Amino acid sequence: MKKKTLTALSLVLAGTLLATGFTGCGEKKEQTGSSVEDSQGANGSTDMTGTDQAGAENSADENTEDTVEVKTYESITSDAELVDYGSVIVIGDSAYELFTNRQETATTYAETVSKLANTLEGTANVYDMIIPLSSAITMPDNYRDQVQSTDQEKAINDMVGLMSNKVHSVEIYDTLMEHRTEYVYFRTDHHWTTLGAYYAYVELCEVMGITPTDINTYETKTFDGFLGSFYNDTDKDASLGANPDTVTAYYPKSETSMHVIASDGMEYDWPVIYDVSSYSSGLKYSAFIASDNPYTEIVNKTVTDGSACVVVKESFGNAFVPFLVDHYQYIYVIDYRYWEGSISDLVKEKGATDVILLNNLSMIRNKYLVGQFQGVVK
Repeated sequence: MKKKTLTALSLVLAGTLLATGFTGCGEKKEQTGSSVEDSQGANGSTDMTGTDQAGAENSADENTEDTVEVKTYESITSDAELVDYGSVIVIGDSAYELFTNRQETATTYAETVSKLANTLEGTANVYDMIIPLSSAITMPDNYRDQVQSTDQEKAINDMVGLMSNKVHSVEIYDTLMEHRTEYVYFRTDHHWTTLGAYYAYVELCEVMGITPTDINTYETKTFDGFLGSFYNDTDKDASLGANPDTVTAYYPKSETSMHVIASDGMEYDWPVIYDVSSYSSGLKYSAFIASDNPYTEIVNKTVTDGSACVVVKESFGNAFVPFLVDHYQYIYVIDYRYWEGSISDLVKEKGATDVILLNNLSMIRNKYLVGQFQGVVK
């Protein structure tokens, strides 16, 4: 295969991102959902406590008290005007994608993940992470009864409940809610920030039984002036345009190399983190792993134990993958929207022991994208 220069790939990335836009992660146009179904369980706007006492009529030494787990989430409220753009709303200087669950598609996704885990039993562990949208986490609580958006926590829990017990579910909803007052999602774009991705990475490490890297020990670089998908989807809303986002990159500690096969079949050598300071305002998120490509190989030159994983992702995974780099010698990243192949065959060919699935809820409600995911689980 032919190789192109970094400059050439920069132009390809720009064209790809401008062409795909917001629809790369999910279906944004249709929005016909019911209102929020459970103001407590879904949005974390209230503290949920409970105490059950048993044996009150018995003697004192027989009294027992069972305490229900307490969820406490710091409340977010706003007095800003809500502007409705259909499937996207703007509150103050932040935009949010509303969510409509499609149970049939969600069930298909859960069954497909289960099929993969069952197929790879004894060969590789399958970890599945379902990523909520910012509307579930950082949207102000006092607007939730004003919008038509399905309970995302319930949608995630329902899918997890349908999955095979061979799937290692990495449940990040509560973790993101605990950090909801931090900068865990962009305001002008549908993706999470690298801080949000980092908190999810810590949860994955806990499920895997490995030690995450301390966030304070990374070398970082920031790219200011990011105006993402929401900015375009709201006809360049003035309040968003006046308050652009900042993209922060956390550099792997290890010496790495990365090889990319793009959608046009051309191959590139590219850094895991690329300096996008000169990129236009809409392309700053492409700092991570050369953005969206069918197939990417990352080699950690510091690790020599032969460890390998396969990451199956859409664009939310781009900001997540750099955190994994220090834990494996080889990382094979596929974007199932563009890649044609078999995950199982790739796992066996590369000797991978872990498969990590990273998918956001907007993707999971999209019948076409779930169909694309089904196509590589064989």
